[in-house]
Amino acid sequence: MKRQTYRANIGFTLTELMIALLLGSFLVAGVVGVYVSNIQTAQVQQRLMQSQQSSQVSFQLLSRDAMHAGFSGCGNMITQRVVNVLNPPLAWWAVWTAGIQGHEQGAVPQFAGAGIPPVAGTDGVQLMYGRGTSASIVSHNVTAVPPLVINQNVAGIVANDIVLACDSKMAVIFQVTAIAGNNISHAVGAGGPGNASLNFGFGANGVNFQQSLAADAGTVMPLETVGWFVGTNADGNSLYRVALVAGQMRAEEILPGVENLQVQYLSRDTANYVDANAVPDWEQVVALRATLTLANDAKMPVAAGLRTFTQVINLRNH
Repeated sequence: MKRQTYRANIGFTLTELMIALLLGSFLVAGVVGVYVSNIQTAQVQQRLMQSQQSSQVSFQLLSRDAMHAGFSGCGNMITQRVVNVLNPPLAWWAVWTAGIQGHEQGAVPQFAGAGIPPVAGTDGVQLMYGRGTSASIVSHNVTAVPPLVINQNVAGIVANDIVLACDSKMAVIFQVTAIAGNNISHAVGAGGPGNASLNFGFGANGVNFQQSLAADAGTVMPLETVGWFVGTNADGNSLYRVALVAGQMRAEEILPGVENLQVQYLSRDTANYVDANAVPDWEQVVALRATLTLANDAKMPVAAGLRTFTQVINLRNH
């Protein structure tokens, strides 16, 4: 009699294979999901790092202007002792307000000449100071030819420059009409904007009169006037710095992709930062706090709190 043997089935059934494939798909999907998530996280972190670096560079440039604000070369110069002899009406860059003037949202000027409109709802700040190396005044006679002689040939001052000259008693903002070696002329006449008067002094009754700057303590240097604001262009909104160069406004795009700039100010003997429209006296401002918000990327959205950066800047000359 032939014995019948039974063998166990070897391999997997179709059901087992389908279950294994399903579990494998879940595992692969999980690995891919973790990988994609890590890639996205790395991209967000890279963007945040780039945003932080960009904002820090912008704050460094703003800090350089703010820390120099109000510098005249002859100590802190109060507004009441600064004579401005430029032809009226005075542009925003020619009005000395202790070297700093904040503009609250809705009141930011067009910064005439820059041709870049400010973005609604953002702040702006104007800063003024004597720039570069000051040259000592050897002699000055407002009616002489040449009227102003300095101790060196200043390559940093050219014809049509707006300059700030001062001595221990006063400061004067005027336009250079000609340069010849160590001689600086500031003739009266039309120009851009030109000088309206030779009345460089202060009278007891507040009326200006002809007075020369003191040779023993007088200096002259280019006047730097800058405006910081968020402006709009064909590619979106950017942080801009506008500056007066040889009587003409020049605009520099500092940082593209900026959503907002808010600036508040701290006055002497106070504890709180306030908006520009709440500052009672710009000569008493000792620090500013700038908050910069970068624009969001629709393809890689980031919370507003991670796109917002703040910097506090002390004013050295206040």
